[in-house]
Amino acid sequence: MKRKGSEPTISQVADMAGVSIATVSRVLNDPTKVRPATVEKVSAAIDALAYPRPQPAVDLRNRLIVAVLPNLDNPFYSKIIKGIQVSAKGHGLEVLLYAEGNVDAHSRRLLDMLGMIQARGLIILSPVNRLEVLYELASALPLVQCAEYTEHSSLPYVGVDDFAAARHATETLIRRGRRRIALINGPDRYKYARHRYLGYADALRRAGLTVDSALVANVTEMGFDSSLAVARQMLLASERPDAILAASDMYASAVVKAATSEGIRIPDDLALIGFDNTYISQMSHPSVAAVSLPRFQLGYMACEVLSERIMNPASEEPRHFLLETELVLRDSV
Repeated sequence: MKRKGSEPTISQVADMAGVSIATVSRVLNDPTKVRPATVEKVSAAIDALAYPRPQPAVDLRNRLIVAVLPNLDNPFYSKIIKGIQVSAKGHGLEVLLYAEGNVDAHSRRLLDMLGMIQARGLIILSPVNRLEVLYELASALPLVQCAEYTEHSSLPYVGVDDFAAARHATETLIRRGRRRIALINGPDRYKYARHRYLGYADALRRAGLTVDSALVANVTEMGFDSSLAVARQMLLASERPDAILAASDMYASAVVKAATSEGIRIPDDLALIGFDNTYISQMSHPSVAAVSLPRFQLGYMACEVLSERIMNPASEEPRHFLLETELVLRDSV
């Protein structure tokens, strides 16, 4: 029985029925792909817990999809949003931007909002690290993860191979003769940060270099001031690095400012490679080499996959796409 004042979760349904969360999600969205005996068990658990079933498709006049962003400050998302909008327009859809940096903690609020506006679909750019939360969202409406995606999920996503991109960038610094290579990374809750660290570390080990924890720093608060503080601390160390891989253009720009204020010459004293290849990397002086991500294509393809799932929710299995990146060399290496 549902406890008074509590909301049932998809995990509770799975536990009561003795199945996985993914199976519950399939029963809610396309029970034809599940054995009848399993459908019966899951349906009984749903009824016992009063778990909300997906509502019938809304009138086709409602063509609103929602793109969930971690924040509205990072220029990284601008071209992704443009790609989503161009694709959406081609399918007669409208895009609503919703900034929510912690979907894991606030999924219920997000679900309530989606139901209130009768959204047709969801593109998630924020990190979602709990599979339970992701499947609960997917049971309510079609969704696609974009740029960030949840590891080991069977749900559709469009992203890039951050591991390979970081390894290639680090190998480039090694080939330029750099041996004390540091990493300024994003918060560990982001998949990109975890994968870029692994790629960086793998390149060092392949070259016979030590992965020194003193040369790895995470910017826990997204913003230029926090990035600048981390960069200054790294460059003022008694044994400073001779190269830095920065996991975003914002971090790389902070390194340029910190190095300039300390009289450290780029690239003579310090080589630098950033990520994203936004306008920031070209406006810095010197201009910063960067891993270029296909941001427009990420957004466009994510919306194409979502549109297909909206129109044909049971047409085929979810798809995973990893798009290629490119290292753009500039004055900083």
